[in-house]
Amino acid sequence: MLPLPPAGGTPTPPPAVTGRSRVVQASVKSEATGATYPLHIYLPSGYDSATTAYPAIYITDGDAIFNQSVTRFQNFTDILEKAGKKAIVVGIGGTARRNTDYLMPGAQPYHDFLTDQLVPYVESNYRANPAKRMLSGLSNGGVFTLIAFFTEGAAGKFTFQYFFPSDPPVKGASAQLEPLESQMYANSSTREIPVTLLLGFAVANTGGPEITAMHDKIAARNYKGLQLSVKGYPGGHTPMDLPSFEDIVARFID
Repeated sequence: MLPLPPAGGTPTPPPAVTGRSRVVQASVKSEATGATYPLHIYLPSGYDSATTAYPAIYITDGDAIFNQSVTRFQNFTDILEKAGKKAIVVGIGGTARRNTDYLMPGAQPYHDFLTDQLVPYVESNYRANPAKRMLSGLSNGGVFTLIAFFTEGAAGKFTFQYFFPSDPPVKGASAQLEPLESQMYANSSTREIPVTLLLGFAVANTGGPEITAMHDKIAARNYKGLQLSVKGYPGGHTPMDLPSFEDIVARFID
């Protein structure tokens, strides 16, 4: 697991003790990208009176409205609460920068922001379990999630232990992804890869075969310890995000 340095951001006020879930709003200015990212941080019911360290799922496009006329962040927290599961959810804003931050070359400094600043900020302010860090992205956000997986795999240092790319346009992003995948294999073919990668695709969209082919290529590398799967979810490109969230909550969050 990658050790994390201290990081700054807007200060978090002392909480009012409550048994209910709550959402904290904050922001962090990235040293790597120069942008300031608004954050919505969901704390589960009972957080303030407990000592438990919770899984933390980092949601790209946290302020984007893709489904049900609410943000992606709220989609996930609603599903989490309906399932009766508990986790910290970090909705990362800045959706207007998605074509810069989620694709190469901008994805590299954005990844640096997550690993060097955002995760340390969250873990210095909240009881987030450093052994259960999760990263979720839809569409170009899914491309970024794959870039993060390959980048961390090539370095042999994983900040995240769970990667959930949802319906990434891997065919259109092949020129970005293939060199990173090859570099990861060149650097890590004999290393332990102790993480989970779930590739999701929309059954009503056209990208399923390419996403499945990406899964098969990674599977053929025979990485030790990698928990790899691919799954189709009902709906089109953005609606599939909801059943994908439901599956993630059911399978990976206690």
